[in-house]
Amino acid sequence: MWIMPNSQEPVNDVRNVLRPFLLRNPEIEIEVVALDWGSAWQKITTAATSGDAPDIIQLGTTWVGSIGSMDAMLDVSQNVRDIGGGSNLFVDAAWSTTLIPGTERIVSVPWIVDTRVMFYRTDVFRRLGLTAKDVADWDSFEKTLAKIKAADLTIENKHIEPLGITGKNDWNVIHSLAPWIWSSGGDFVSSDFKSSVINSAATQRGLLYYIGLVKKGLVPIQCLEQNSYQISSDFNNGVYAIYFDGPYSLKGMTTPPERGGGGGTFVAKNFAVAPYPAGPLGRYTFCGGSNLAIFKTTKHKEAAWKVVEYLTTNEKAQIAYSQMTGFLPALKSAYNNSYFTDDPFRRVFSDALRSSKAYPAIPAWGQMETVVLTRDLGLMWDEVVRSHGDYSLTQLRNRLDIIQREMNVILTEAAKQWQKHGR
Repeated sequence: MWIMPNSQEPVNDVRNVLRPFLLRNPEIEIEVVALDWGSAWQKITTAATSGDAPDIIQLGTTWVGSIGSMDAMLDVSQNVRDIGGGSNLFVDAAWSTTLIPGTERIVSVPWIVDTRVMFYRTDVFRRLGLTAKDVADWDSFEKTLAKIKAADLTIENKHIEPLGITGKNDWNVIHSLAPWIWSSGGDFVSSDFKSSVINSAATQRGLLYYIGLVKKGLVPIQCLEQNSYQISSDFNNGVYAIYFDGPYSLKGMTTPPERGGGGGTFVAKNFAVAPYPAGPLGRYTFCGGSNLAIFKTTKHKEAAWKVVEYLTTNEKAQIAYSQMTGFLPALKSAYNNSYFTDDPFRRVFSDALRSSKAYPAIPAWGQMETVVLTRDLGLMWDEVVRSHGDYSLTQLRNRLDIIQREMNVILTEAAKQWQKHGR
């Protein structure tokens, strides 16, 4: 079983979650191997094309379409039907990534979920008479940032900047931009998945709003040279009043230092979380995470399915792994557990899943994300930095034109390959 580094001790944590299962199924032995995200894509695609593959694989949700299109994954449609699976069992956005659009073949099962919310400093908000209602939509969010900037606060010897966001050097660049695009009515590809629509007026509106926060001085320009880890660390160290992040950061800020967390610091005692601000077309947040799939080459189909079924549909296993990693469960019923219902911060994350959206699980998506979107949206931020935030609509349109053309080339080629192999 190949997994990713989902926690500080990825192999041991999966083994611990599997312990009750293995005690009940002593005939099954599992070797867990942790891959590095940087080399995982190459190793998985090589395994898919060579046949030299593990039994079970963890796939990032944005990779399912690409890897699934290689016809290397076992069709588990009947297995899922047998357990009553589907959107009734799993988080809706996560379930949408399990099969390839245009087919009825389910090639993966949701395992862990990643979504993003707003982290904010409660001490800053109290000083300025602000509440979570003051960041509920784009208009109030911008006004709140302006109020924080005007206050020119210094707390614990740290000057407070309104907002920290990532820019050109971040692996999360597309995930950070997606909520603003969706909330303005924009998207990346058309509803039939045949063409890119990234240069639509709606997408431009969402990006211009977000970039405009830099232009108005509500985001320090140096942020745009940093990645997610650096922005998260700076928030934890008291630099920003607001930033956006996932559930693993909540785990980090609430875990005691002796257990490797950041709990107990000044900021850890003075923060809360809230949903993304609603845009003109509503509130959306990115939904990612990982699914479990079985390679066709496995010689242990029944045992492999038992493992996948246990990890994805056993409520205790889902909650235990969430506690270990900070990621959210993919299983809907897990959110009825007191671990989520009794914690106000985790409730915000579970509520955010209702407005979460995943990228389409189409064969072209993996290449579009890794080759085009991450690179070219990073170049967009590079242009914003060079213009000191004064980024025009014309500049944005030109950049999005380039991205749209490159995406359409990939979409066209992927469609040809799909038809060529009769899928």
